[in-house]
Amino acid sequence: MSVLHLLLGLLSSIIIFIVCLSGSIYAFKTQIENLIDRDVVYVKLDNNSSKIAIDTILNNFENQFGGATNITVFKENNKSVLVSSFSKDNTGVSAYYNPISGELLGVKNTTSIAFFDFILEVHRFLLAGDVGKFINGVAVLIFIFLLFSGFIIWLPKKINQLKKSLKIKLDAKFHRVNYDLHRVLGFYSILLLFFISVTGLYVSFHWVKNAVIIGLGGDSIVISDTNIALKESLSSSFDVLFDDLSAKENTVLKKESSLQSILLKTDSILKNEGTKVILLAKENTKSINITKMNTDNLLNFYVPDKIEFSIDGKVRKQELFKNLALHEQFKLIAKPLHTGEIMGLPTIIIYFLISLVGCSLPVTGFIIWFKKIRKKNV
Repeated sequence: MSVLHLLLGLLSSIIIFIVCLSGSIYAFKTQIENLIDRDVVYVKLDNNSSKIAIDTILNNFENQFGGATNITVFKENNKSVLVSSFSKDNTGVSAYYNPISGELLGVKNTTSIAFFDFILEVHRFLLAGDVGKFINGVAVLIFIFLLFSGFIIWLPKKINQLKKSLKIKLDAKFHRVNYDLHRVLGFYSILLLFFISVTGLYVSFHWVKNAVIIGLGGDSIVISDTNIALKESLSSSFDVLFDDLSAKENTVLKKESSLQSILLKTDSILKNEGTKVILLAKENTKSINITKMNTDNLLNFYVPDKIEFSIDGKVRKQELFKNLALHEQFKLIAKPLHTGEIMGLPTIIIYFLISLVGCSLPVTGFIIWFKKIRKKNV
């Protein structure tokens, strides 16, 4: 077991180091971007000031930058409103607006966007496209094996040695400290590193996603995507068409108040305080989708509740996270579970530290191996 652990560790060490390092950097993406853009992200508001209608902010954006695709209204009162426009080729603009006056405060820093896009490309594809994605996946699978083989190797032969196996002897010589760092930190981080690895494979690979979804009681993704989704689409298509025709025949609500009224209706249905993301209507969809984050659950997870509106403000569909099947819930939170965003800053910090431990394991393991090689050659 120890020989196999060593060989596979050497084989995957560089890839694991790169993946863990890039993951630890990406964990703080939102916080770093907000820090860079702090002058436009955060605003000083008077508690007595009333916020302007969201339609006015949307109109300002469209007059300055063209058509918008989505709007983010943050839960925090000291944050501006973010309006974005994205195209199929991933180009667009994201602009911050004062929620009181509706004035443009500035646009998102493109350098930070490009930097984190690069970090994500490294993390997922190793800058080598599908080939890099495959190599990455194989390395992560090896890493999962290394975690469990390392645990078996770590297990003390006698119960009275357990306490010694849980501590790092910091006052020892370098190679002993390095050895303890590899064994002890590996033991303490094994479960979370395993979880991060599996959720990473889930996000990246279809076959892992399929296995997890079936394991949680869902249907095969192929079946779900082709049959179930198609049936649901067909069953609701006549209702959607009827709503759109009715909206055209009736007096259309003024643009200046319609989106604001939809937001108010959303808050009356979803009464929790949470950030709202508005996906605006397109010509081919004719619907407005609002996702509101909810932390009113046992673990205080950030989970999405969704409401779909017709363009005239009628509720078409509600999708409350708590009412979904387990496999559907997992689909929605798989990415924040992988990145650590699921509970906000506390879990992001924990994931960052664990990712650094993941970075250290190939390094400390290589030092252990190198010392053994030197001893043999002496």
